[in-house]
Amino acid sequence: MRGVAGRVVGLVTGGHLLSHFYLLAFPPVFPLLRADLGLTNVEIGLIISAVSAGTVLQLPVGELVDRTGAKRVFVAGVAVTAAGVVVAGLGVGAYPTLLAGALVSGVGQAAFHPADYALLGAATDGDREGRSFGVHTFGAYVGFAAAPVAVAGLASVAGARVALVAVGLVGLVYAGVAALTLPPVYREQVLRGEPEPAADGSGAERRSLRDDLLRRDVLAMFGFFVVFVAAAKGVQTFTNVLAIDAYGLSASVGNTALTGFFAGAAAGILVGGVLADRFPPRRVAVVTLLGAAAALVAVVLVVAPLGAPFAVSGFAAVGGVVGLVYPSRDRLVSRATSAGGTGRGFGFVFTGVAVGGVAGPAALGWAVDVAGAVVAFLVVAGLYAASAGVTIAVRRQ
Repeated sequence: MRGVAGRVVGLVTGGHLLSHFYLLAFPPVFPLLRADLGLTNVEIGLIISAVSAGTVLQLPVGELVDRTGAKRVFVAGVAVTAAGVVVAGLGVGAYPTLLAGALVSGVGQAAFHPADYALLGAATDGDREGRSFGVHTFGAYVGFAAAPVAVAGLASVAGARVALVAVGLVGLVYAGVAALTLPPVYREQVLRGEPEPAADGSGAERRSLRDDLLRRDVLAMFGFFVVFVAAAKGVQTFTNVLAIDAYGLSASVGNTALTGFFAGAAAGILVGGVLADRFPPRRVAVVTLLGAAAALVAVVLVVAPLGAPFAVSGFAAVGGVVGLVYPSRDRLVSRATSAGGTGRGFGFVFTGVAVGGVAGPAALGWAVDVAGAVVAFLVVAGLYAASAGVTIAVRRQ
């Protein structure tokens, strides 16, 4: 059992790494595209919007997970995401094809959260679930870190077209490997030797979509993701602005501070996986979110104004506290969605990521324009605290 579970966790984590790698595959080639095609900033922005648009499909994809099994959806997600990047690479010389490839890649991205968490929940025993979720999320941060270096390096040597096609082909190969080696997990039944239920749900009582989604815990976790992701996007989008406008530091210091935040988060995720298995995940999430809010306030008002080294180390520390949240968050999602259709529940909950990702940067950008970057980051701290408040609404289990 443990060998099968380890194989599932490893393969799913590799797919999650590729998912986040592809989310950052396009920005490193933007300077080349702007120079070669004369693209405007609006046209560049539309490429990222096209990738993001696919995340709204997570709810129907989650339903597909419950009907056909998570393995099929996971493999298809990796393949479609990678194929979209290949199409975008082939279309580097023609903007409409480039945009279409980005959109296809975004559609593939919609598969990862519903399929990944259904697979992990089915494969992992409860006493190790937090660590498996932590490894899975750690893989995402490895993908984030690797993409700018790998894509920019390839593009500088061989051009944007070769860079995108090459990294896309890696994903297509990985999809083939996963199709051949990933156990056909459908919730718990297959790993426990029970027969897999029919794809159309016959012979098993299926709850209605309304019963699955309009439950307190599911709605609470949806709200959590809206607020939490709005805060995360604020840090990702405006750390540079804070460094330059509020403290008079350089853009490179702002970028380094953001890198420190991600590095701290990656380390915190691994520690958080252990905490999520040893303590009630609801309690861990509330305490760490309040800690993240307090740490961000201290860094923005006291630590970062002292200079570049303090700003970088301060943001790394905040990232470390935020990283502790992720495995407990994932365990709460798993529990909230386990009573009904697991895939559709994950799909609905993670649709909150799309809502927070769209609304957060726009609202916080307005706050920067009106009141300044420091106030905007205090709002971000408030959003972390609000996330803790929403988490309290999840029932003790």
